[in-house]
Amino acid sequence: MDFNLQTYRAEQLLHLGVSPARRICVQQNELHRWLEIDGVVQSAMILSAPHRLCLPHQQTIAALLPERASRVLELGLGGGDMGRHLQARWPEAEFDGVDLDAEVIGLYRDFFMTDEALGRQRLHRADALSFLIEMPGCHDLILVDLFSQDGNPPLLFAPDFYQALAARLEGELIMNLLPRTGRELDRVLTLVEHWIGPAQLRGVPGCLNRIVHARKG
Repeated sequence: MDFNLQTYRAEQLLHLGVSPARRICVQQNELHRWLEIDGVVQSAMILSAPHRLCLPHQQTIAALLPERASRVLELGLGGGDMGRHLQARWPEAEFDGVDLDAEVIGLYRDFFMTDEALGRQRLHRADALSFLIEMPGCHDLILVDLFSQDGNPPLLFAPDFYQALAARLEGELIMNLLPRTGRELDRVLTLVEHWIGPAQLRGVPGCLNRIVHARKG
């Protein structure tokens, strides 16, 4: 039951936040509920099966997941689609979700968080780099899905971010990118391979997303 990005139609508006900087809303129809920022769908949830992934880039990420992970970190929360999927896939795992945007975290809690996440998922309002530097322990899977209004934020092109990732990773890294240029993509791949390990790059059919996958060497 994929969420068709070309033909979706809303039947109910659950939340609308408008400011000079952006427009953010949560809408739903009979089948799906989704988070939209400035007219772009960030997350979509199947109401009858919240753990199923229905956006193309998420399905590509799912094909790259390891067989098992016990401690998972998401940098960039959105509507929490990957978290819901992984909580169903790995019932015993621990999850941390990080986002700098208080409104996004609140909308996730109000409209997208499932009962399965209660007591298992820790939510943090924090800058991704600061969280990596300050948090204790390591994760065996880190998912990076960070965006700004202009696309990928400057943090994704900074060596300090990958150095911090390497210090907190004991397993696999998966990143969702929307590179504006080939130079941006090359920069990310170079940094991943320097600090983490050999990187694989996957395209997403019909989308501009590029998925980077690496295992810490």
